[in-house]
Amino acid sequence: MPDIAFLIGDIRLARHDNHRRLPRAFAAAGWWVSEIPHEALHLTPSGLRLGDHDPARFDLLWLLGMGPADNFLDRMQLLRQLPQERCVVPVDALVYWHAKYAWWAHMPPTYASRDAEFLKARLAAGGDWVIKPGAGSFGRDVLRISAGAAGSAAIDRLTDRGRRYAVLQRYASEIEQGEKRTLVAGGRLVGSYLRRAEGDLRSNLAVGGTPHPTTLSAGERELVTGLAGDLERRGVGFAAVDVAYPYLIEVNLANPGGLATLEALYGSDPTPHVVEAIVRSRGF
Repeated sequence: MPDIAFLIGDIRLARHDNHRRLPRAFAAAGWWVSEIPHEALHLTPSGLRLGDHDPARFDLLWLLGMGPADNFLDRMQLLRQLPQERCVVPVDALVYWHAKYAWWAHMPPTYASRDAEFLKARLAAGGDWVIKPGAGSFGRDVLRISAGAAGSAAIDRLTDRGRRYAVLQRYASEIEQGEKRTLVAGGRLVGSYLRRAEGDLRSNLAVGGTPHPTTLSAGERELVTGLAGDLERRGVGFAAVDVAYPYLIEVNLANPGGLATLEALYGSDPTPHVVEAIVRSRGF
């Protein structure tokens, strides 16, 4: 019987139920399932340990969430010692391909810097812009701004006097129709739904956006399918791709929500299809 370990963070902070839904689906598919806290990584003279477990026993390893920011690099360097082909989302993908920076070529015109004056000079060119943290999530600190005192103040706050990077992105009016989230597993498109803002710039469900059934247009499907192929070639087994066509908004690899939303909208749980796609793509 194959064996999978889920490395799970503090579930009190969870915004969805992946930490319950995914282990349950693997168990139903005939896998042994272990759930191990992020904090249970130990380096010993005989190698890395996952709590009381030898990592060599596991056929697959799945890190759910980034875990605490203050020891993220320590944990990534420890986990990098594991066979990365066994990781549903490899360490390199989490570090280099998650979120905003790596995918800028598919996004609206984008700048990133911790230099507030550099960003203010771009803002002064005119038009509407969006300012947001480079490593943010759940729609926190995402603001629509334009040239002027308020826009400059927002840049100062997000760059925190040169201590943090911020992303300045040309406002895409397409977002007013909502953005479409597609869950991707094993290179396959599992399901899509529309997230629409309610009296706010942000369509994130965590800040009041509402989900709606949707289908992908031909152009959207081409964009998402191409990105799904890129992710599969990088060894990524599970991700969410958010688009406001023709633009990509974000790629979430850490622990994207959407499984419960798809079930609520369409009446069936997509999680078994996620398990099937990952298992097939890894040759089990």
